[in-house]
Amino acid sequence: MPGLHWSESEKKIARRAFDRAANALLTQTIDEFKAKAAAVAKPEDLWALQDDLRERRHHIEALLDYRYSQLTHVFGLLIAQGHLTEQQLEDLAEDKLALIRRTLAWCKAA
Repeated sequence: MPGLHWSESEKKIARRAFDRAANALLTQTIDEFKAKAAAVAKPEDLWALQDDLRERRHHIEALLDYRYSQLTHVFGLLIAQGHLTEQQLEDLAEDKLALIRRTLAWCKAA
């Protein structure tokens, strides 16, 4: 969200949490890819796997947006998807936590 001020300690917390979540997401993607690649039996399976991976990459690149104006939204999405926990962000200021919770609530309602 534009206009939020991130202190140096919050920036460190955010970077650490973001990197952990990104690593978890990418590790999950690798594991899923390996399982799907092992199941490829015919050429059309290979192209379907390629399409799936391309779509997944697009989703990941859109999600992993490390701009401070976007981080509260990104964190809410990462929590909703199970790649991050609220506890990993508990030392952020309440204004940021409230925005993260708002995104999380929206995800749960959708």
